Amino acid sequence: MANIRAYRLVCLCGLFAPACDRSHGPSVSPIPTVKLMVFSDPHYYDPSLGTTGAAFDSYVAHDRKLVAESDAVLRALVSAVNAENPDVVLIPGDLTKDGEQTSHGLVANYLGQMKRQGRRIFVVPGNHDIQNAGAASYSGDATTPVPSIAPADFSTIYQDFGFGDAISRDPDSLSYVAELVPGLWLLALDSCIYGPNLGDSQVAGRLRDTTQTWIKARLDEAKASQIRVIGMMHHGVIEHFANQAVVFPEYLVNDRDVVAGLFSDGGMGAVFTGHFHANDITQGTPSGSSQSLFDIETGSAVTYPCPYRIVDVAGDILTVTTQHITSIDYDLQGAADFQSYAHDKLLAGLDQYIAALITAPPYSIAADQAQQISPWMAEGLVAHYAGDEVMPSDMQVNIQSLSTATDYPTKLAGMLLESVWTDLPPPDNSVSLDLATR
Repeated sequence: MANIRAYRLVCLCGLFAPACDRSHGPSVSPIPTVKLMVFSDPHYYDPSLGTTGAAFDSYVAHDRKLVAESDAVLRALVSAVNAENPDVVLIPGDLTKDGEQTSHGLVANYLGQMKRQGRRIFVVPGNHDIQNAGAASYSGDATTPVPSIAPADFSTIYQDFGFGDAISRDPDSLSYVAELVPGLWLLALDSCIYGPNLGDSQVAGRLRDTTQTWIKARLDEAKASQIRVIGMMHHGVIEHFANQAVVFPEYLVNDRDVVAGLFSDGGMGAVFTGHFHANDITQGTPSGSSQSLFDIETGSAVTYPCPYRIVDVAGDILTVTTQHITSIDYDLQGAADFQSYAHDKLLAGLDQYIAALITAPPYSIAADQAQQISPWMAEGLVAHYAGDEVMPSDMQVNIQSLSTATDYPTKLAGMLLESVWTDLPPPDNSVSLDLATR
């Protein structure tokens, strides 16, 4: 909060006369400085809904997230916020496991603990958070549906975490604009697809035409007042590895090039995203645009390496560093430390997930070949989740063997394996981004 107070004082004292003098043409906003903390996809699950028994074990066997550990992880994040002392905390969606009403209530309680220390908190929904038929409790062999929430419930529950601070709301979505500090707006966007009925939520994302019109009006308004804008949404806008849009299209917003052009041409140079659970930053120039856009994706708090970001904003410069949750109050079942525990859980989960994925249509790779390929793919995705991946020399040999195969599915596996190991610029974990020269 010191940065906010300092700039208000500077403006009052007239040290930035052009920024405060409204007698000569359009106002010019002060150069903003603010310390942000970003964490994403905490997928919080109310532990009172059950974390033991055959039904819960069956669920987590098909999930790569630390679901049972999510309460301990969120408590660790509260401690991290207190230690890092940011002015603002941003959370780009998937606050809950599957939109359970009680999980949302507990997330709001934890965010309240952060806010009471003087920070401002801003959230947007993720695809798991609203109208989710997967909301359930687990007891023994039984899986029982529990109440999920509707869109209106989300804005009510998180009234103190963005919606109450909005200076503009989109009437057709849960998107809003908030002023982080004088001279800097946050465009918080609801990119999720859900309808009026339980179970209508989808993994894919989109921005309605009416929402895009609203976004353009807000960006035009900011540009006219020389206000800088950064964005936040759940779905990615720029591919984070080659062919992501082919293999995992549901993790990128629909019409991504159009959306990226809307942002870039409107003067918004960076957007904070989540969803894919990778800690990755990428830069791309939309078709027909003269400026590029940075997509700053933050990995999931409940997926190795359980990262969060610190972003120091000084005018057009974003200085991004990455930290990790290294300890939680939870039984680690003999693991040396939490990072080792999270790594091994993710690697094992990905191995099973990928084997099931590539043996099913449309890939239909033979089971014995899938057993060979899936560990390679799992290792590549773990590296991509961590960011700044560097391909080991023996992996190139594996890629070559797949790429020279005669059948298309195996060739495709080789292409994907090479893609996830090829880190697109800029660096992912520690970097300074200049939005003025993009």
